[in-house]
Parts: sequence; structure tokens; C-alpha cells
Amino acid sequence: MLQQDSAKTQQQHCLSVGQCQASRQQENQPNTRPHLSLNPPSSYRPLTVCIMAAGKRVRLFHFLFEMLENPNMAHCLSWVPAAAGVFRFSSRNKDQVAALWGQRKGNKRPMTYQKMSRALRNYARSGEIFKVKKKLTYQFSRDTLMLLQKCHRDL
Repeated sequence: MLQQDSAKTQQQHCLSVGQCQASRQQENQPNTRPHLSLNPPSSYRPLTVCIMAAGKRVRLFHFLFEMLENPNMAHCLSWVPAAAGVFRFSSRNKDQVAALWGQRKGNKRPMTYQKMSRALRNYARSGEIFKVKKKLTYQFSRDTLMLLQKCHRDL
């Protein structure tokens, strides 16, 4: 029980991709991962308003697009050629992206990259995201990318 409580205090509780409060106490834990800073620059606009307008939960590809548009998350996830909608996870920080996605969904157990990548592979069936043959690299479909960009411009 004590280990569960300490694990909970180490997690970041994200209200949105643009706002994050950390409950980790780094002074007492020298071997913890560095704090993931999500303080957005003034030009950053999260897609949450546009996506949540229909009253539905945020989907993984919307969340990933938010992360890609946030310059503070470039160390975790970045565009390869942005015009083609291709993006790549950082091999060092891919689990941090998955953990943030799990928190955003409201999961009780921490999300892992393996679980998140399974969801990404399932998007290939619906045609929203495709796996590119390079390691940790995916591509938004043209229609999905246009929808996400339109939503981002309208904010």
C-alpha cells in the first residue's frame, strides 16, 4: 500500500496538454526521471476545445497532434516531414508520452508505450494513422491531418 501511495505521488496529473502540475518531490528521490515540463509558450493553442465540442473523449490521434504542435514536447515526439504528416517518437521519452496519454484518458494504471502502440496499430484499420517502416515512426492519413490542422487553425 505504501509503494502504491508513493507511486501515485510521483505521477504527474495533467489537466490538459498545456497545463500540468507535478506532485513529485525531487529532493527526496535522486534517481527519478526529469520532470516533464508542459508550460506552453504564448503561441501554443491546445486542440482540446475543438475536439471536446462534440462532447466526446479525446482520441489518441488528437492527443498526439496536440503534443506535436507543442514545442515543449519536441524531446518526446517530433514531425519528420510535417507536410506529409509523418511523426516520430523519441526512443528515450516514448514512455513519457504514453504515461501522459494514460493520465489524459483517466486510467488508474500507468499506460506503457507497448499498449499505446497497439492502439496506434488499431488506427490503421480505420485509416486514421499508419505505421511507417522506420522505427517509432507513424503517419497521419491525409484526411485526418487536414481535419486536425483545420481544427488547430480555427482556435
